[in-house]
Amino acid sequence: MNNSGSVRSGRLPTWGLQWRVIHALIMREIITRFGRNNIGFLWLAIEPMLFAIIIVIIRSLLRQHFHSVEIVPFFVIGYGNLLVWRFCVSRGPKAIDANRNLLHYRQVRVQDIFLARMLLEVAGVTISFLFLWLICALLGLMTWPSDPFLMAVGWFFGCWFAASVGTFIGCLSEFTELVGRIWNPINYGSFIISGVFFQVDWLPKALQEWVLWVPLVHPMEMTRAGYWGDGPHWHYSMMYMTAACMTMTLLSGLLMRNRALRDPHL
Repeated sequence: MNNSGSVRSGRLPTWGLQWRVIHALIMREIITRFGRNNIGFLWLAIEPMLFAIIIVIIRSLLRQHFHSVEIVPFFVIGYGNLLVWRFCVSRGPKAIDANRNLLHYRQVRVQDIFLARMLLEVAGVTISFLFLWLICALLGLMTWPSDPFLMAVGWFFGCWFAASVGTFIGCLSEFTELVGRIWNPINYGSFIISGVFFQVDWLPKALQEWVLWVPLVHPMEMTRAGYWGDGPHWHYSMMYMTAACMTMTLLSGLLMRNRALRDPHL
């Protein structure tokens, strides 16, 4: 990444230049994490897929149906959403610290580092999810979704929220290590209330109102509604998810404007 004259002159970088920066950061991340001499990026997709396959096999051996829904699609979709959350929020912390030397290049910005890392995580889990779906379809365990658009929207919201929270936590962790220590138990607890193990409609009415305040639940319900078909037994709000995602994105953007994150000499 050379310091071009246009950058030195103070003009804002073009989208084309920034995309090349992001692409370079993604390739650097792949090489750093997986090396040059193995399957590289494919492992990013295979790793979560193996994790999900093990869980699905265990669950499918226990029973075929779970509260009147097929158990394999229920957990494949649930763990797919959960892995997006798990991978994004776990890769946010120390993202800047691991790439701080690159901030000497004026083309590289803090948001580029987070965007590259989150795109890589989302792409890996999405490919893994599609591969797993294909395998289950070939085995006759899953079918084509009833509403592919609704399912895609739910997946998009899940990725957006996970990436924005991962970026937010990543920025906060640069100011104090206490953030990471506090966030780890919170992250583990979020698995329980994410909706991966339950459907909101199964819960008592009073508990449903509290659970629906958890943003992770809405993409989970949305993607499952897209698979089985929307109806009164699915509970989610696109307006609520839009507000939650935009709020976390705004907070992340405000943190990334802090000079302590942008200046590699501080």
